Amino acid sequence: MKNQLRVVGVIALVLSVILVVGFLPISSYSFSPGNAIAVANQIHIAAEPDLNKQGKVLMTDVILTQLTPITWLFDHFDSTISIYPAADIFGASNPSNLATQQLGQMIDSKTAAVVAALSFAHIKYSTIPGASVVATTPKTTPSILPGDLIVGVNGQKETTLSGVVSAIVASGKKVKLTMVRASTQVGNPNTLTVVGVKYKASGRQILGISLQAGEAVKLQRPVTISTGQIGGPSAGLAFTLGVLQAMGVLHIKAGGVIAATGTIDPTGAVGDVGGVRQKTIAVARAGAKVFLVPPQEVAAAKSDHIAGLKIVPVATLTQALHYLSVASLATVAR
Repeated sequence: MKNQLRVVGVIALVLSVILVVGFLPISSYSFSPGNAIAVANQIHIAAEPDLNKQGKVLMTDVILTQLTPITWLFDHFDSTISIYPAADIFGASNPSNLATQQLGQMIDSKTAAVVAALSFAHIKYSTIPGASVVATTPKTTPSILPGDLIVGVNGQKETTLSGVVSAIVASGKKVKLTMVRASTQVGNPNTLTVVGVKYKASGRQILGISLQAGEAVKLQRPVTISTGQIGGPSAGLAFTLGVLQAMGVLHIKAGGVIAATGTIDPTGAVGDVGGVRQKTIAVARAGAKVFLVPPQEVAAAKSDHIAGLKIVPVATLTQALHYLSVASLATVAR
């Protein structure tokens, strides 16, 4: 009897260990299909046309999940999910900074989308150049946020990334930053002053921010793109099409459902993005008939051979609009 109890105890212990270990995070992540939503619901512009009478443009995302041994096992049997080691997704970056970085990328993407749309439509605008905050650390002064645009340091105007960086490095422990908040960077930019406090890391004093060149845009007709906590730059092309539709430049024929993915820069160039296989599944589920993708992503988009969904490679905004016009899916006025 005692031996039987010992065996039962050992089995229970082993099962407990398996259960505990089975739910511990591992260094693998999964991409699964996310949502596909109409960008018209997120874009607001004064005197926009009645978009309920038109077709729609969809943006899409993927769901990124850190796996455990148990979820890894289940996800391997789901054909819609792709699994990657953490290094393939984050490189040398800290995964804990991903959400912050992606929110900053989204802000830059929305600004670039508006500029690309305005440039195509030959609508005048002016810019305020500076350095955009891409990411922060837990020790960064809380009032400095991802997406902030730094346009001055210690009372001096700075219009370039190198100028902002040099001025911050040359400053003492406290740095007075003149910034434009993300929420006002497109339309009527307003500046405010924030005092950042440096802290010691790796033997030097730093603010704990990552920067890249950026700009705010002054408009006579403000454009608002509301994205909440959605991050990343991959909706740039979809936003640009949506802004053109809201301005009355692009008219999508009623009943048309066009999806798009790809980064956009102010010149209208479309860049590659990740998770295109899962995004293709998401837009197909949402009823899209056409999916505009960067040329580099065509193979990934076609990998599941989804019937009824046409994959169209586009390297520029002009190419995207030309295809929609030639395919009789939309009309374009300039």
